Amino acid sequence: MIESLTIENFLSFKDKITFSFTASMERPKAGFEHISWFETIGKKKIQKIQFLFGNNGTGKSNFMNALGAICRLVCFRAASKSDEDSRIPDFFFKLSKDTVNRPTSFEIVFHQANNRYKYEIECFDNTIEYEKLTRCPVGKKEAVVYVRQFNHDRDLVEISYPSKIIPLDSQKIINDNVIKNTSVISVYDEKNFIADDLKNVFSYFSRIQYLPRLEDIDLPSMLQNRKDGERLKSVLLQLLDDIGSNIIDYKIETIEPKLSEHEILIFKTVFGEEDFKKKFAGGTRKITTLQFAHPSDDETHKAWLQEHEESEGTLNMIRLIIALYDAIVFKTPILIDECASGIHQQTFGRIIQFFLYSSTHAQAFMASQHLSIMDMDGFRRDTMKFFDKDRQTGETTCKEVDLRRDHKNINILKAYLDNSFGCLPDFPTPEEWVNKLSKYKSILSSGISTQSE
Repeated sequence: MIESLTIENFLSFKDKITFSFTASMERPKAGFEHISWFETIGKKKIQKIQFLFGNNGTGKSNFMNALGAICRLVCFRAASKSDEDSRIPDFFFKLSKDTVNRPTSFEIVFHQANNRYKYEIECFDNTIEYEKLTRCPVGKKEAVVYVRQFNHDRDLVEISYPSKIIPLDSQKIINDNVIKNTSVISVYDEKNFIADDLKNVFSYFSRIQYLPRLEDIDLPSMLQNRKDGERLKSVLLQLLDDIGSNIIDYKIETIEPKLSEHEILIFKTVFGEEDFKKKFAGGTRKITTLQFAHPSDDETHKAWLQEHEESEGTLNMIRLIIALYDAIVFKTPILIDECASGIHQQTFGRIIQFFLYSSTHAQAFMASQHLSIMDMDGFRRDTMKFFDKDRQTGETTCKEVDLRRDHKNINILKAYLDNSFGCLPDFPTPEEWVNKLSKYKSILSSGISTQSE
């Protein structure tokens, strides 16, 4: 589980900003004592869920992208040692001349395999300039696993192992294989030598899921060919029933219809003769269909609807449940942008409660512009972060509920709309807006001729 994340000079994050995900001492609201909002690890209480709110373009997605960038930096391995042209994207804040020549840097503190780790990395101009892994057991002395720096004068990577945790033969493998634009940890994935801490870190970041939009998730691929398919189906159908859906079953079918002459012509043109024969053997193509069953007026009969016949809100609800189920099962963080798209407020709240009640060592980071989430019963104040962007500099800022100032019974939604957190855009008054609208009417009406004229 992620305890904290520090970002500097990354996309809309200019100056160093640290996000903490440790829970406050806030007591649960009456009636919600059974919901566990955090995981106690040693003396730390790590929040299971974080909601990110803010206007368009304020940096919510960039927060997700920061975690995605760390995963890429940790896990990406070039095809060979000579392949140093596989570029690290230009992450830096581009709206200031002061940041163009500064590295992008991240620091993330997380818990994995009964260990607390701090991972630091800096990159600039297709080079990992600095990298450090520290094992930080709660109540014990920290141990630096390795420190990596790039020596520009000698044009080589230099790595030290202060605590001698990694065996000498494993150190040699690392030293012989690391290149300037790949992490030390990625070498472990390729060579698979003895280094428990590198194994833990790689395993953790390689399993983090990022879902930019629920609508982009392909449901059949999420549901088919799973070892835990029966368990998933049992959980999904039970939860759908408990939240008021009338979906009682689903099935995935693969059909192989014959291609028409027109389709054959098109596919041969697109793929070429040889690839066409491989992809469409026998002149057929495979189509996977997902169907959902609903009760009908005949108790002995199920009415089956194709996936496209269900509402987008219903499909997003199912996608969200499956995504959170996977986070629970694999005990990993999940990042979901626009997490409540088309989902009813109370339905969304119950799905979140399912996740919180059922999960251990899983974590969800959810961005949304659906402000109604703030007003849901039982939601903790310390799970909400409010993003804003400085209109002059373009820099992302972040604020939280002031637990000392704002009473526990505060209506978060009302406070947000009253701009108590200072994160609303500087909207004009209704009178000012009417005056501004008159400009557009004038522009649109000027120089326009109609066909009748």
